[in-house]
Amino acid sequence: MILEKGVTLLELLITLTIMSLTLTIGLPHFQALIVSSRLTASANAMMSALQLARFEALKQQKNVVVANKNGKWENGWLVFVDEKIENNQLDSNESVLTHFDALHSSVYVTAPSAYKNYVYYDKYGRINADGLGNGTLSFCTASEWHDFRAVVIALTGRVHIESSTTKPSAKYETNCQ
Repeated sequence: MILEKGVTLLELLITLTIMSLTLTIGLPHFQALIVSSRLTASANAMMSALQLARFEALKQQKNVVVANKNGKWENGWLVFVDEKIENNQLDSNESVLTHFDALHSSVYVTAPSAYKNYVYYDKYGRINADGLGNGTLSFCTASEWHDFRAVVIALTGRVHIESSTTKPSAKYETNCQ
């Protein structure tokens, strides 16, 4: 006697119902996780660039610049030694230490005017604050979750990251709405 094993129509409908309910409930949370991961990765990349720039400025005793590409931080950024002090632009005789690629299209950056196009470290590891105090590069998203990561730069040049879920340890401003 041969027994045929299979799935009944009722079992299939119950399975599909359970799967659709699970996806309906879980998908928004998964999307929020993706947005949060993009913001974290972007802020961590900026923090890495700033830490590298500070280290190289101290090591080489020269200005080191972190400059955005094509006038927007969203296009990515370069880290280079600025041989012409106070120029803060990449010249033909200067080499790029590293570069960072463009951000995901859902992430945008807000910055105070002092950091609109670049941040530079002098040979003492201090930043171009122009009386700004703590400066902030805010990584924002236009999603419904209103999440952000703020890369806070102290006058001493040290950096740390704040988020929408942490209590700020320093006074900073974010323009994320």
